[in-house]
Amino acid sequence: MKTNQIIVFLFVLLSFSISCKNKSRQDKEEKPDTTKAEDRESIEEFNAELFTDKEYLREYYEIPHIKEFYSWEGMEYQPWSPDFPDDLSTLPYDELRLLRNEIYARNGHLFNDGFLRGHFNKEEWYMPIFDVDDFEVVLNEEEKELINKILDEEKRRKEHKKIANGKLQLYNSDLVVNKKQFEKIPESIEKDFKDQNFSILEANRAMPFYAYDENAYQYIPHYITTDLYLFILHKYFSRSLEKLDENYMYGQLKSILKGATENLDKLSKIEHSQFLKTVDWAKMYSALAQYAIGEDKVVVPESYKSIFALEKNNIDNQSGKAEFIPNSLVSYKELKPRGHYTKSDTLQKYFKAFKWMSLNGINLKNKEQLKGLITFAYVIKSDNDLYRKYNEYVSVIEKLAGQEDNLSLSDIMKLLVVQTLTDALSDDHITKIANQLDDLEKEKIKQVFGKSFKTPEKEIKRMFFLSSTYSLSGEIFSKLVHVDGAQSKRPFPNGLDIPTVFNNKTAKKILVEEYNEEEKWSEYGMRLKKLQEQFSTFKDWEHNYGFKGVHTALSASSEQDNYPDYMKTDAYNRKELSTSLASWTHIKHDLILYQEKPFAAESGQGGGPEPPKHYSYVEPNLKFWDTALELVDWLENFSEFESSYKSELRRIKEVGELLKLVAYKQIEGREITAEEYNELHYIGGTIEYILLGLLETDHLPEREKSMALIADVYSYNQVNLNVAVGHSDDIYVIVPIKGEYHIARGSVFSYYEFTGKIFNDEEWRNQIKNNQIPDRPQWIQPIINTGTKPLKGHMEFRY
Repeated sequence: MKTNQIIVFLFVLLSFSISCKNKSRQDKEEKPDTTKAEDRESIEEFNAELFTDKEYLREYYEIPHIKEFYSWEGMEYQPWSPDFPDDLSTLPYDELRLLRNEIYARNGHLFNDGFLRGHFNKEEWYMPIFDVDDFEVVLNEEEKELINKILDEEKRRKEHKKIANGKLQLYNSDLVVNKKQFEKIPESIEKDFKDQNFSILEANRAMPFYAYDENAYQYIPHYITTDLYLFILHKYFSRSLEKLDENYMYGQLKSILKGATENLDKLSKIEHSQFLKTVDWAKMYSALAQYAIGEDKVVVPESYKSIFALEKNNIDNQSGKAEFIPNSLVSYKELKPRGHYTKSDTLQKYFKAFKWMSLNGINLKNKEQLKGLITFAYVIKSDNDLYRKYNEYVSVIEKLAGQEDNLSLSDIMKLLVVQTLTDALSDDHITKIANQLDDLEKEKIKQVFGKSFKTPEKEIKRMFFLSSTYSLSGEIFSKLVHVDGAQSKRPFPNGLDIPTVFNNKTAKKILVEEYNEEEKWSEYGMRLKKLQEQFSTFKDWEHNYGFKGVHTALSASSEQDNYPDYMKTDAYNRKELSTSLASWTHIKHDLILYQEKPFAAESGQGGGPEPPKHYSYVEPNLKFWDTALELVDWLENFSEFESSYKSELRRIKEVGELLKLVAYKQIEGREITAEEYNELHYIGGTIEYILLGLLETDHLPEREKSMALIADVYSYNQVNLNVAVGHSDDIYVIVPIKGEYHIARGSVFSYYEFTGKIFNDEEWRNQIKNNQIPDRPQWIQPIINTGTKPLKGHMEFRY
């Protein structure tokens, strides 16, 4: 753990201890906050009497626990006449508020507001009285008169709390009270605040919770984003899937292959000689799959040893073409482990085996290959224990990633009702099975070929031992591309196609007006409309994690009338689209082994006063918080398959419920409690501790120190469309807290989309480390401040 992270951790731990120690006293008597402009009654409660020289303060500085912190010597109160203009309207709003509160600061008031305390802590004369129940600030007449004048001016300014921006009413950035919490706010950021109430800065934070740790330390208000919650949700699923793959799926597939091979060996001894060639084909297939999954000793039929050597070499090198089941479109580059499958030797073996089996589909019209796969299906289905294992294995994949999108062994088994292999391999039965399989229209994600592309694969229907699964994005991408050699109108899809199909107006506007998709390809609009109609009634979100994850990702860019108007700006809508696509990228990354990839071809603080209050504002996307908690419920049900992290999921749910509650309170104008603010204060540490629990460690391992990840989601002429998440950006948003506007800081995903080779996470992270990353998508670039460093806080908390 880096030094600054250790400091933040110790600060959070000590602050938590101090706040717990003082909680009972706070619960007993919460004094009125006299720092708020609208809290006039509280201000006028103070007794002016005759204390004009403030000598009464001296006795408080003689109290032992106060004397430990301050020296009265040389600090006697002097009559204070601040230098301020006769015309208060010449002062900015935030300076008015500070001037008013300086009167209380000079009279020993301890501010609960984190910004105010930090601001005055910079002054040597600021010596607040703490842990003295009977202490009250006493104002003289001059001070009271000045306060009242300032309050009148503040009230006048607040008559213009919102500024018209077209049809929208944005928060008036001139009324922000905590600008001085930062060393400097560049003009470009000030302009963003005025035009859209928020600004995104390229921060390059390796983890999203680092921004919140820094906020907590410096008492900068949190802007708790949907991105932060999506991050920990995806980390939970990724880690659970990693456990499931390593502890169950790998062993289950290995056991199925081993059991099938043993049954094939038995057939070799008891069946008639005319089936030995077919049995040998099935044994060869099993030998290759077992080799890919890591079996050192596999038995290869004599007639296949030369082909086995070629296949073995290509599997080892993750290159070359398919030799055993020829297919000109298969590249063994696809065997390169990626996603979480690079994390252990077991996961790498499992990836290669499953990927090899989902790449090598037989030609349905090749009788030898079909008979071989039918034989495989027969030896599994005729063994009750093996058949049960196979069905359990396939059902878990379906729950994770969706239904198979191609013909597979399971389709043969449904049609296979014979008692013996002789009956199964009879000519009449083979013909019947072939016709029935050919009639099945199972494939929704179609391979796309250009008109000029000559290949027999256009006409070949293939069937797999294990099929890749259907995904929403896969079908959308396959139907929104046009390839025709040099005349290709749209050889690559765009991530924005997904929210556009689900009727996101901003995404469609970008594609049509900025990318000019309808002008480049006349069919685009028609195809898009057809897909929108197809998915307008889609309700099957609960079927699998792939669907439910996309549902949650899309909700991050939802639009509702009761959201604050800054969330209705074009710029914020683009921010939300980036969040949605980054979340979808996590899903594609985690399910990269199982889901089909569309294809196209053409040629610290100790003692002293209790910590001040730290405020937070939750991104008020109500639909997202509702949908995200539905996903948590789905994950709870799925945990029956992998229950290692139930306690972490329970904590994730608790955090989500708190964030949802606060978001609704904000929209409905209800008060956020001190306890809720306190829990939100530690949101960065909470997310980090959940992550450490998922990683089963007390520190971030080297390979987990970066949030960056990448997935290849489409291929055209062996060039891949990659979608990726980089390090997090900072977002600064003007938000209403306690009747005043504050600049709050949060963390958002950085989304990338580019063509090229296949990358794994380690290679992508190395690109980021060496600053060799591609540009952001064109549509998001205008709202990212790439040349401006994150705003630096400079408040002091010296007590």
